[in-house]
Amino acid sequence: MGSDQKSRCPKAPTKEEMSLKMYTARRRLNCLRRAACHLFTSEAIVKAIQRLELEVEAKRLLVRKDRHLWKDIGERQKVLTWLLSYNPLWLRIGLETIFGELIPLESNSDAMGLAVFILNRLLWNPDIAAEFRHPKVPHLYRDGHEEALSRFTLKKLLLLVCFLDKAKESRIIEHDPCLFCMDAEFKTSKDLLLAFSRDFLSGEGILYRHLGHLGLRVSHGQTPLDEFNFAVKNLAADLKCGVRLVRVVELFTQDWSLSGRLRIPAISRLQKVHNVEVALEVLKAKGVDLKDEHGGAIDPRDIVDGHREKTLTLLWKIIFAFQVEVLLDEEQLEEEICFLRRTWRTRQKLNALRANQDVAEKPKEKRPSFKHSSTKITLLMDWVNAVSAFYNSKAENFTVSFSDGQILCYLIHHYHPCHLALEAVCQNTTQTVECGQRGLVGLNCSSSDSDSSFEMWPGLRTGVEASMYFKELLENEKSNFQLVNTAVSYLGGVPAMVNPADMSNTIPNEKVVTCYLSFLCARLLDLRNETRAARIIQGAWRKYRLKKELKHYKKQFRAQQVMKKQRCVHQKTLKSIQTLQAAVRGHIEYKKFQKLKRSATTIQDYYRAHVLGRNERERYLKMKRSAILIQAAFRGHQAREHAKKLQASLKIQAWFRGKMARQNFIAKKKAIATVHRCMQTRLYRNRFQKIRQSVCIIQRRWSETLDARKERHDFLKMRSSTITIQALWRGHRIRLTLQKEQKAACIIQSCYRGFVQRQAFLRQRKAVKVLQKHVRELQRGREERETFKTAAITLQAFCRGWLVRRQLKEEAQARRRNCFTAAVYYNLCAVKIQRALRAHWALESAKKQLYSVIYIQRWIRAKLQKKRYLEKKEKIIKVQRAVRGWLSRRNIAAIVLQHAVKKYLAKRREQRVQRGIIKAQALWRGHRSRKATDTAKVVAMRHRFRKVNRAVKEEDRLCNKTAVAIDYLLRYKHFSYILAALQHLETATRLSPECCEQLVRSGATLVIFTLIRSCNRSVPCMEVITFAIQVLLNLSKYRKTTEAVYAVENSMDTLLDLLQIYREKAGDKVADKGGSIFTKVCFLLAILLQDEQRALEMRNLPKATDRICSLYRLTVRKHKIDTERTVTRQKMNMSLNGSFFTPATPHKSKPRLRIAPDWVLRRDSMKEVVDPLRAIQMVADAFTIVP
Repeated sequence: MGSDQKSRCPKAPTKEEMSLKMYTARRRLNCLRRAACHLFTSEAIVKAIQRLELEVEAKRLLVRKDRHLWKDIGERQKVLTWLLSYNPLWLRIGLETIFGELIPLESNSDAMGLAVFILNRLLWNPDIAAEFRHPKVPHLYRDGHEEALSRFTLKKLLLLVCFLDKAKESRIIEHDPCLFCMDAEFKTSKDLLLAFSRDFLSGEGILYRHLGHLGLRVSHGQTPLDEFNFAVKNLAADLKCGVRLVRVVELFTQDWSLSGRLRIPAISRLQKVHNVEVALEVLKAKGVDLKDEHGGAIDPRDIVDGHREKTLTLLWKIIFAFQVEVLLDEEQLEEEICFLRRTWRTRQKLNALRANQDVAEKPKEKRPSFKHSSTKITLLMDWVNAVSAFYNSKAENFTVSFSDGQILCYLIHHYHPCHLALEAVCQNTTQTVECGQRGLVGLNCSSSDSDSSFEMWPGLRTGVEASMYFKELLENEKSNFQLVNTAVSYLGGVPAMVNPADMSNTIPNEKVVTCYLSFLCARLLDLRNETRAARIIQGAWRKYRLKKELKHYKKQFRAQQVMKKQRCVHQKTLKSIQTLQAAVRGHIEYKKFQKLKRSATTIQDYYRAHVLGRNERERYLKMKRSAILIQAAFRGHQAREHAKKLQASLKIQAWFRGKMARQNFIAKKKAIATVHRCMQTRLYRNRFQKIRQSVCIIQRRWSETLDARKERHDFLKMRSSTITIQALWRGHRIRLTLQKEQKAACIIQSCYRGFVQRQAFLRQRKAVKVLQKHVRELQRGREERETFKTAAITLQAFCRGWLVRRQLKEEAQARRRNCFTAAVYYNLCAVKIQRALRAHWALESAKKQLYSVIYIQRWIRAKLQKKRYLEKKEKIIKVQRAVRGWLSRRNIAAIVLQHAVKKYLAKRREQRVQRGIIKAQALWRGHRSRKATDTAKVVAMRHRFRKVNRAVKEEDRLCNKTAVAIDYLLRYKHFSYILAALQHLETATRLSPECCEQLVRSGATLVIFTLIRSCNRSVPCMEVITFAIQVLLNLSKYRKTTEAVYAVENSMDTLLDLLQIYREKAGDKVADKGGSIFTKVCFLLAILLQDEQRALEMRNLPKATDRICSLYRLTVRKHKIDTERTVTRQKMNMSLNGSFFTPATPHKSKPRLRIAPDWVLRRDSMKEVVDPLRAIQMVADAFTIVP
């Protein structure tokens, strides 16, 4: 008993559960529940729920009887898996709204708790179990329990799916999470409903269309954009694609059409630039100034390139343009400021009255007020000062005033003193000490300078003490910020943007402080609503106390006037004393001023040194930025060159793949043409063989019938032995095949491993070749440079020699002109010498030119040979790539074949086991049923059936009777034989699908249509037509033989002629038979024209539609005349009987054409049509004729 009491005691709430963060989460969850209930109780949903309940109760929506959603563990697990594919938060809201109760979960992602609730409340109902529970036997339920439970589960499940789809479309959750999980099997509500109707519902096709007629339409589909991870981890990389930026703009502007303009996935640079442009266009339209601090425009390419400064500038502009404006409510801020100032004035009056001071307010000193371009930022500063007034503090800006954390502590303590005690706030900080000592705020950028700034403070002996004191003040500021962060973590809803290292001993960033104060103000004012009542009561009580104190003060006012006179006399005596004290104190203050002057001089020296160092650092940073820009430009150039090469290779690959695809397409096209010709040839050959076979069968039938009876016994023995031999041989072949496949798999594995090793070796050899190539090219370049140098020298020498020879020639000519007569002999000698010398020089120059030509030819041939070598190498590489691709495809094909064979064998084993289980269950159920229902009469009937079955002859079997009837129909021409054969065929085709197929194979359908066309309107012929049409009806109801009835030549014309001939004429026996033929032919046409292709071909027949329209109009006119005649007859009978009550004409709903053969026992199968109007209406619907 003690342990039970301990277990029943509720657990104490944790610190996290008691925090305001959890309180806010519960409040938002309750708001979400109210929104869901409001949607669920809307007029449209309520009417749709009523229609759904009527459909389920009327069994138009019904769970299959062989599906047990609770008993069958597999089916229960399947439904549970489908439902858990929803987002846990959506699923929780849907279940709580549908069932009208709260689900105790540990968190919104508690899938285990949701699964338990689904199993205990959706798939099971304790109330239904209590209603159908057996009075004596536990866990046993009466008949009807399974049906009631399935109806309950069906209603709740369909309502849950439709409601979740409607709630998702209505966006009742503010952040609008995905409806389905990322790894869910289904991503649309329609797929889930189709799967459920396919596996569990009876006679239901497209379930969401049925629900749409009831008013429960589903349309949600989860797209890849919905599953996109919008979390930002790296500002430089995650914002490049532009998708997250557009999402931020959507959240702020509430314009959800921007996602449709995105290009997803954003792979190329142009796609990313387009996405960023979409966001920037909306920001420009909203009036956001897209310029950085230096006046430069923020371009989409800057964001795509990851420009950090411009990206941060853009984010800050978005925050100040939207986030701060969205968070702060101007009216709420003004109301809160007025309330705070009124409360402060009331408190001041009370304090003044308690201190016996004058109640009149002193004029306040006018201080320069804080001004900002945004009204809400100005109101935010007024709110901070209104709260700080309670603590004798004031904020002058959003930077230095918040560097010690005191004002943040005051803000939180004012609204929630339980989370941050005032005693824990450190009052001694660098701001308070410096303001108290010097009357100003002085912050230093480094700790060393800050330490030196304390060396000259009064009250400190040495610089070490000043440094220790300064560290203590910094620790106090750090403690204040830690208190703020701890309190904010309990409040929740405020991002952790304040870091003591970024705030203390420096000038805080104004943007960060403003944004943080906006979040804190919104959170505190949001939580203020719960404490507002207490604050109003406190204000009213203080006003009441103020009035009481004022009354008491008026009573004491007279006494105070008397005391004032005495005080004036006393003050005159004090003035003289104060004058003396002022002179002494002035002398002391003059000495202090001298000391302060010296300390100020020291501080100025340190400050000038600091300014000089800062200028030097700025110059260094400028040089560093320029170097970084040059490096970035060079790296960008290299990246663009690499991209160009990559694009060229991609174009070559695309061309080659396109060429291969075109070749494959041409080959496939030729193969398809060949297959088409072969199929046409085979069809004509099969048709000819069938005709020839039917002729041969008619000739051989009678002679083979006598021999078949004798040989059947021997055939059965031979068949059993053949089957045994075949089974042994197939088992032997399968074992051999498995061994071959195992060997092939081993060979494939060895080939693949060798391929991997060869690839590694080839990569290593390729790297070595690349190195060798570079070295050889370097050596060849050096040799070519030497060669070119020698060739240039040779050419220069040749040119210079030619110039010298020309000059010498001119000099010789001048000398000859001057001394021709005196130096003929010498001239001839000189000419000979010159000729010999010139010949020698020409020979030498020719040799040198020949050598240069040979060298150039050698170089060109080497170049060509190298080019041919590279082309051959590329071809070999392509061949190797193709061979390796073929080997990999062969490997993949072998793996796929192995997987398919294993899957087929496993499936066959599973089917064999399942058939055995089903057979055992059937035997056991039959035994139990016979044991429960057997009586003496039933046993005797069973014995009589067995006796009759044993006495049945072979020729009395249905297949043999069908064969004999087909033989009579094909061979005999006598009317009695044909009628008897048609009667047997009608019975056989109505009871057996095998008989239908046998009749089609024999080609008797053509004979039946020929027989119908040869009959006239006599009574025997009408009987033959009736049975023939009934046989065709049975064949058309069977899916495999419907096409055979339609494929007979002129079959549709024959049926239309029958409709025209046998129109209903009441009044005689012949007319009754004609009416039966008319309805049967209409039913046959309606079945054949269910296929859209056949209906289209039928509508294209000449005058077919006109004939049907005329028959329809004639039938309607006759039906109207018969109806009027019947009504007149009824009125006459009623007048004779003395009753004037007119019975209402029953309204017949339009039937759904659900046709199945008679051997398929379905309740919803359409039976024979008797009414002619209904029959012709079915044909008109098949022709899509609107009457």
